[in-house]
Amino acid sequence: MVIYTEEFPPYNFSQDGKITGINIKLVQAACEEVGIECEFQILPWNRAMRMARNGPNTGLVSTARIPEREKWFSWVGPFIMSQNCIFKLASRTDIHIPNLESAKNYVLGGGADATTAYKETLDELGFVEGKNLKRYKGKGSNMRPFAAGRVDLIIDSATGIKVRLAIANLTLDDVVPVAAIDTSYLLGNHLALHPSVDDSLVKKLQASIERLKLSGEAAKIELEFVQPIAKSSPNNVETSLWNKCMRENVIN
Repeated sequence: MVIYTEEFPPYNFSQDGKITGINIKLVQAACEEVGIECEFQILPWNRAMRMARNGPNTGLVSTARIPEREKWFSWVGPFIMSQNCIFKLASRTDIHIPNLESAKNYVLGGGADATTAYKETLDELGFVEGKNLKRYKGKGSNMRPFAAGRVDLIIDSATGIKVRLAIANLTLDDVVPVAAIDTSYLLGNHLALHPSVDDSLVKKLQASIERLKLSGEAAKIELEFVQPIAKSSPNNVETSLWNKCMRENVIN
């Protein structure tokens, strides 16, 4: 089986000529457990999606299970789940966001890929391009404009934000979470399988993923790539929000 993916650390990315990441290693473990050979290929997201949909015997990871895609694939997951939040620069004392609704008074920089779950989420939350939303093409491409103050806010996950902040030479000390995102569009990453993949294999892979999570093996894989963040906030923001948005959600 050929499983397509994209550059999206820490979930899936290329390093030293190899494809690795939290969800890559999780899927690899499941493939080995059920006795199938899985080959991974990294492509730009839109092409990876197209190749996975063309099949046969193909898959796509890490894939958000949004309503638009439900009928396109058979689904295995969810994998590692992490809280998604809206962030501002810690230095931006002019930005005041007491609740999620007030975030719409500022300009958020988001990715422009047509099929990303974040695009759907921002639409659902009421961010409108040209009004309070500026789209940038590709994951992480909004970080430098954010660092320069050309946009006020970004949306990201607790697990992945540290990696993407580094694109703009920022660290976790440079940002503050202002709101947590609770939406049906962001319910974890999945392995999306072409409908040609036999249902019995889909069920075996699902059972393997569930066993890896329950046994704690998935948590060990996650800790190879991300570490828990301190419970207390160095920026004196509201502690429960900080802990929700700035700590990796390690599976117990």
